[in-house]
Amino acid sequence: MKLIFVHGRSQEDFEEDALKQTWIDTLNEGLAKSNLTLPPDVTIEFPYYGKLLKKLTDNPALIPTSKTAVRSGIQPSELTFSYQFLTELLKNAGENAPSDRGILNNDVIQSLFQKLDKKDKLGEFALKTFTKDVFYYLTNPDFKDAINTEILRKFDTEPCVVVGHSLGSIVSYVILRENKNLRVKKLITVGSPLGMASIQKYLPKPQIMPECVQHGWFNAFDDGDFVALNPLDSTHFPILTGTIENKNNVVNQTDNQHGIVGYLNDAVVAKQIYDALLLPNS
Repeated sequence: MKLIFVHGRSQEDFEEDALKQTWIDTLNEGLAKSNLTLPPDVTIEFPYYGKLLKKLTDNPALIPTSKTAVRSGIQPSELTFSYQFLTELLKNAGENAPSDRGILNNDVIQSLFQKLDKKDKLGEFALKTFTKDVFYYLTNPDFKDAINTEILRKFDTEPCVVVGHSLGSIVSYVILRENKNLRVKKLITVGSPLGMASIQKYLPKPQIMPECVQHGWFNAFDDGDFVALNPLDSTHFPILTGTIENKNNVVNQTDNQHGIVGYLNDAVVAKQIYDALLLPNS
C-alpha cells in the first residue's frame, strides 16, 4: 500500500529527497508518541512539484497551453481574488478588514499585505506568492493540469492514503475529485485553507466527498494558523456527501503555526495516518 504526501507551496529551495525525509522523520516522531512505527509494507511516495510551481508562477508564459482549451466570458481577476483572500485572512487574524474595497488596484492590495505582515505570521513575501500560486491553480486550467500531471505520476491503482498540507490540500482535493478510479483509503489534510470562502468560490461545484475516498476525510489545524483557521464543517466547507472529521487543537510549534513539521509530529494526526493505512481495501 502507498502513503502519498502532497506538499504545499514555497518548497522550491529544497531537494526532493531531503524534503521527503523531513516528512518521514517528522511523522515517525509523531508515531513514537503512541509507541507506533509505520507498517513495513508501506511505500511512501512524495510527488515533488515545488520547482515546477515556482517556475510556472514566476513565468506564466511557460504554462503549457492546451490546444483544446477555450476561454470565453469574463476571466477571473487576480486583484479580486487577492482582495477577497487577504481580507479573509485579516478577519481570521483578528484584524479589521475594509468594509468597502472602493477602487480595486495594486495599492489597495499592497496595503493589505502590509497590514498582514505586521502580524509576524506568514510574512508579506510569502503571502504575495501564496495568493499568486493559489490563484493560478484555481483559475488557469493549463496551470492546474501541469501541476496535477506531475503529482499523478506517483498514483496508480494500488490502495493509498493521501496526506495534503496547505496548498497541497487543495491540490489533493481537486485531484481526488477528478480521478474516480483511484483507490484512496482515506484523505487527511493539515493546515488546509479549503475552509476559506475566497478559495471555495473557485472550486468545482457542488462540493462533495471525492468518490474515490473509501473511509472518509480527516482534517487537522492549529487554532492559531489563520490560513487554516476555519474547520471543514457544514458552515465553512459544506459537502453534499459524507462528513469530514475535524481536529482544531493541534499545537503547531513552527513560527507561523502553519508548517508541516508542527502537524506531522502531532500524536493524533500521526495516529490517524497510521490507522488509515490499516483500513481494509474496498
